[in-house]
Amino acid sequence: MTQQVHRRRSPGQLEEQVLGVLHRSGELSPGEVRDLLPDVARLSYSAVVTTLTRLHTKGVVTRRRHGRGYLYSSPGDPATLVAWRMNRLLTGQADHRRALTHFIAALSPTDEALVRDLLASAPVAPDGGVVPGRGGEGSGAAPDFEQHR
Repeated sequence: MTQQVHRRRSPGQLEEQVLGVLHRSGELSPGEVRDLLPDVARLSYSAVVTTLTRLHTKGVVTRRRHGRGYLYSSPGDPATLVAWRMNRLLTGQADHRRALTHFIAALSPTDEALVRDLLASAPVAPDGGVVPGRGGEGSGAAPDFEQHR
């Protein structure tokens, strides 16, 4: 008798897989997403729908009505999604200075120089701060995903 080992996904892994499918394939129904996910036999349709609904609630994916259901898509590229996640993580921290200090300390010299260049070229708001979500062209600044709700 062969024993199957069912390992739990790490936190966020299913969301990552779903987003990867949407980035590669464009607009899809939940069933189409399920069919393109790895380990389809171990994943229920309702788990995919729940994951897509949560991602939509977070503003990470968009959806439009199609018949009785929805078609889902991801409005940004993978770099945009990384920037959005970084912002979400930072928002959850009470001490931004400490979190950013540790982040910058862990950067390679090349990435640190890139961050410095991006900050130096960022538009300045009338109050002296950086205009949110308005990095220079090619800056990788995350768009406002919340507008896609």
